[in-house]
Amino acid sequence: MNNEMLFKPLSEMMGDNCDNCSLAQKVAEHMRSLIMEGELAPETRLPNEPDLSSLLRVSRSTVRSALTILEQTGFVQRRWGVGTFIAKDPPTYNNLSINSGVTQLIRSSGAEPGFVEFMINIRPASEHIAHLLSLELEDPVVILERVRLANDRRVVFSLDIVPQALFKIDNKEIPLDEVEKFLYEKQSMYTFFRERLGLDIHHGLARIRPLTAEAYIAEKLGIPRKSNIFHIEQVDYSNDGEPLALTDEYYDAEAFTFYFYRSS
Repeated sequence: MNNEMLFKPLSEMMGDNCDNCSLAQKVAEHMRSLIMEGELAPETRLPNEPDLSSLLRVSRSTVRSALTILEQTGFVQRRWGVGTFIAKDPPTYNNLSINSGVTQLIRSSGAEPGFVEFMINIRPASEHIAHLLSLELEDPVVILERVRLANDRRVVFSLDIVPQALFKIDNKEIPLDEVEKFLYEKQSMYTFFRERLGLDIHHGLARIRPLTAEAYIAEKLGIPRKSNIFHIEQVDYSNDGEPLALTDEYYDAEAFTFYFYRSS
């Protein structure tokens, strides 16, 4: 494929997951996504700034700022008098300013996503879950538990918690074994929401904490007790602000690097 075909006008490529970002950040995030998904291979030479400006329909200064962001975060390398190239070893960074899932993060590292120890069941919502998902106490929720793999390495232990009421199409309930089959094929709950439930995740609000792994989490991740981990608790919302899902994710801190892009 001609790489220039990947650079369509920005308005056609970006969703609503970066509403508060500057235009340069949106360009950088679009290009970072192409790199993470393998559309732009390592050491690929990018079109020059005037051509990128024309392809993306943004100003040259916006393109220049976006490339600076990508260079500072290790995704591209500028070679004076030669051009701008995708880094030979793009970092396995997860930009916490952008709502992307574990599946994409694992693929960005060049690994194949998978999971083991899958469990799915229906439980009554606790007070904490009911509060975060705007449910009544003990309303039924579907809980999906997985140990996420990057190739064969255990990297994330995740819990996805979704109101059972969402697992219906035309008033017909989706069987839990169908959810399991879909996830084994596609890996991503975001994809399940979009393709099977017809729901789009507009944004998420996350709480991030560094922790040390207690026995249960350490066993799930295959790491020693008291190892460093990151815990992310996130509520994902629809376009109209309704909570759709709660996720609890426990990351092996040695497996990934997380970053925020901050500008004045």
